Amino acid sequence: METIDTAPAKNKDRRKRRLIIIIIAVAAALLCALVLWLVLRDRGVFSGTPTLTIETPDKREAGDAEEFPLDVTLSDLGDAIYPAASFSISFDRSRLEFLGIAEGNLCVTGDGAPELPEWSVNVERSNRDGDANIMYLDISGGRYAFSRELLSDKDKNVVFRLRFRLRGSARSGDVYGVEFSDAVFAASDESRSLSMAQSSLRVRNAKIAVK
Repeated sequence: METIDTAPAKNKDRRKRRLIIIIIAVAAALLCALVLWLVLRDRGVFSGTPTLTIETPDKREAGDAEEFPLDVTLSDLGDAIYPAASFSISFDRSRLEFLGIAEGNLCVTGDGAPELPEWSVNVERSNRDGDANIMYLDISGGRYAFSRELLSDKDKNVVFRLRFRLRGSARSGDVYGVEFSDAVFAASDESRSLSMAQSSLRVRNAKIAVK
């Protein structure tokens, strides 16, 4: 009886499976690279554009009235000095109560040594409007200004911390945005200012999830 050699067919099947595995692995690697590129692009890594980020906190428990902070961090600044800064941050005033701001670690230049900036915000008006308008102004004309030289290379540069708590109306499964509606680091030369509206300052917003 004549025997049929099936080895070539088996080898062909192995090569085909190996090729399919290679194609899948390459596609997965390309997908991971694309996702990483999109994340880094959103953070301004490739463009070099300074980015303000409201850090998303851990999930909150419905009914938990404890205060929690949201760090507002800065990735970079331009080459100018910035004696003024202002931010408008919107939130759902029916679900969240704004309690004010706490100091971060980002300093301004000072007489002899850097100092923490004194931020101005009207808490009552913020809760009435659902929009926190936060401002810093160096009335000396530039002696107490934000500068790239004061940014840390090792730690996150926390501009300030937003203080919130959930209102009793917050419900499990809800997600509330805390978002920049405007952001500016103003330079004496207006053309060198960093502005969200002019796309010279990027922003990343936070989501508060209730479990």
